[in-house]
Amino acid sequence: MRTGLLLIGVMLWGCQERLPPAGDKIPVEADAALQQAPVWELYSLDPDVELDEEDPETFHGWKVLGSVEIKDKSTRQKLLDSLRASVAANPGVVAACFSPRHGIRLKQNGEQHDFVICFQCYHIRWYPHDKPESAFNPTDSPADAFNSVLQQAKVPLPAQPK
Repeated sequence: MRTGLLLIGVMLWGCQERLPPAGDKIPVEADAALQQAPVWELYSLDPDVELDEEDPETFHGWKVLGSVEIKDKSTRQKLLDSLRASVAANPGVVAACFSPRHGIRLKQNGEQHDFVICFQCYHIRWYPHDKPESAFNPTDSPADAFNSVLQQAKVPLPAQPK
């Protein structure tokens, strides 16, 4: 029994995210960029199609199903508030998987910030300057708000987790 539990623990450890979680808040620089950017581009990603991360047709290696620019400040604020609340509410849970269905790209002060988001696995990878910087852990609660914005713009959604 102990050997089986040890083996499972080792397997799960190997599947953990390479970047350490930032804690119970969105990293300060990431939060500032999300708050201050005049436009977000919200992506719908196919979590089942991981491609070459260097391919410019992908979003950090994930197939893009579509995207929409979010210029409305109140919509951006609503999504950011839901992200902040979900990160604060996460008690440190993160799954070993990574099946992102959402992404955000924004430009702030001449710098690009990308967020690859997997609400199902409670994990967001943050890429400032196109390099992985950090990761943080939301809950799945913002998924419906993000999907609603995409649906209103007639952007296709991937299959949803069961």
